[in-house]
Amino acid sequence: MSHSDEGVREGEVLEWSVFPFKENSRRSALVVAVIVAVGAIVYMAFREPFYVLLSVAILVASLFSYFTRTTYRLDDKEVVIKSSVGKTAKRWSYFKRYYPDKKGITLSPFETKTRLEPFRSIRLLYGSEKDEVVAFVAKKLDGTADAGITG
Repeated sequence: MSHSDEGVREGEVLEWSVFPFKENSRRSALVVAVIVAVGAIVYMAFREPFYVLLSVAILVASLFSYFTRTTYRLDDKEVVIKSSVGKTAKRWSYFKRYYPDKKGITLSPFETKTRLEPFRSIRLLYGSEKDEVVAFVAKKLDGTADAGITG
């Protein structure tokens, strides 16, 4: 498959940030309530503060990207994702397909579905930039979308 640059001009950049915790206060309140409830249940079951701290720490760590801001930058050469824990950059030539859904788009380095996809793919959340992100990626990856992923 070819990776056409047609439609994405030299120097064209799309940059946006997503902060899920701040963007949906109702969902964020529910997430915090679940974490507190799990902590309370663990305390009632074991009466051990260590287990409460451990269970809450595991939940917060697994939801870390929900609690922090992530910045995405797409340009004519690469995809860059910056979060509070680091930066990931991949050249467009690394990706072969993409999967848009209602919350984000997954960029896959494989031409067909494989079990390695969850470990090698990159996920971009749209935030308020859904149409722009999908259009930019479609131009860069020459329309190699797979509609089989939902979420």
